[in-house]
Amino acid sequence: MKALFRSIYEIIGAPQPPADTPVYRDVIFPNIGLLNLGISLALVLVFYYLINRALGVATFNKGRHWSIFLVLNALIAFVVAIWQANAQQVTEHSYIYWLATWNAILGVFWFFILSLILRKGSTNASTTPF
Repeated sequence: MKALFRSIYEIIGAPQPPADTPVYRDVIFPNIGLLNLGISLALVLVFYYLINRALGVATFNKGRHWSIFLVLNALIAFVVAIWQANAQQVTEHSYIYWLATWNAILGVFWFFILSLILRKGSTNASTTPF
């Protein structure tokens, strides 16, 4: 799992400063990767299964509502990456913000993919976002 997240997160470049590279590879990348997947899954489940199936809110099934959750997911992913870097006490560097931005982009990707997979179980939003 570490190797998978290492390869995904090192697309933007090697962690900086180089002295912190082991912490990023062994702790931060797996943590933010799993949190990103988990949060994306949770938000997809809330949108499709809680709001649009269990609660039956027929007015919260448009593309703009789905976009709200997509943006919320990206913001949470951005904050989680910064939080994890600060929790591991790595050196302050602009790499942290590049990593957070990349994590937000990956959050959007995971949310989109999970939406395509799980949307059919919703009664009111089975065609959202398309």
